[in-house]
Amino acid sequence: MNLRYLRVLPGVEYSTTPAAEPEGQDGVLRITVAAGEQVPRRAEGVTLRRGLRYHEGLRLDLHTPTAPGPHPLVVYLPGGGFAVAPRAMARRERAFIAASGYAVASVQYRTTRQRATYRQGLADAQAAITHLTGHAEEFAIDPERIAVWGESAGGYMASLVGLKDDRIRAVVDKFGAADVSRLADGFDRRMRTFLDDPDHAVHRYRAAEANPADLAHSGAPAFLLLHGDDDRVIPPAQTLELHQALRAAGADSTRYLLRGAGHGQLALSGQQARQWTSLQVMTLIRDFLDRHLRG
Repeated sequence: MNLRYLRVLPGVEYSTTPAAEPEGQDGVLRITVAAGEQVPRRAEGVTLRRGLRYHEGLRLDLHTPTAPGPHPLVVYLPGGGFAVAPRAMARRERAFIAASGYAVASVQYRTTRQRATYRQGLADAQAAITHLTGHAEEFAIDPERIAVWGESAGGYMASLVGLKDDRIRAVVDKFGAADVSRLADGFDRRMRTFLDDPDHAVHRYRAAEANPADLAHSGAPAFLLLHGDDDRVIPPAQTLELHQALRAAGADSTRYLLRGAGHGQLALSGQQARQWTSLQVMTLIRDFLDRHLRG
């Protein structure tokens, strides 16, 4: 369990029961993850630049391969319940993707702690992309091949950026929200009360017009959606709703449901959390990026 992440993320609550997966599973791939084989803690052949300023005092961390570029760009948007956006999150996973030949930037964006809404967060993510592509030669980036990737609140942000920014070719959304009006569907009464509170950060940050499930369109980039069927924080129905909306619009969407997996590093056990840092899951993400940024 990532205890450092838990310390900076306020107000984490869990449902006592998992939410049942709803009907409508066309194109959903259920997998059992072998969590024993993990991505390396240290990746070879990559360089990390920390704390690069990009917009109004915000910073990003950038992994780049030591091999000559230009390299496709993957912009990682960290989760944090819309209250924080710690750019140090998922460092080993980001390094794994970078070692596969990608420039990977982890981007800090404004949250409710800065009294921001999704509008400022979206503007920050887009400003980071503009900054990085504006320094494409310096960072050995190919500005024509860009993906966004995030988890939880960052997964929501990645989907929002992908559906609103035509520079994006591919989106990886790990257990992100897609429809604020149904965020507590299937959870216990206490969790529903917690999530329905109008003072909850999700309601202060998001708005109905910013639901990714309502923004799906035929020209959307390719999507890879991943969720655990034992997620007690964001119900799996959220990524399913987005998947169905994308497919109905004629967009390319692939969704994996991980048996027994929880909410990333906020899962109920270390075994659940290790599914998300497994070589198996990270290879799925790498192969998806290869298809859509290199194919």
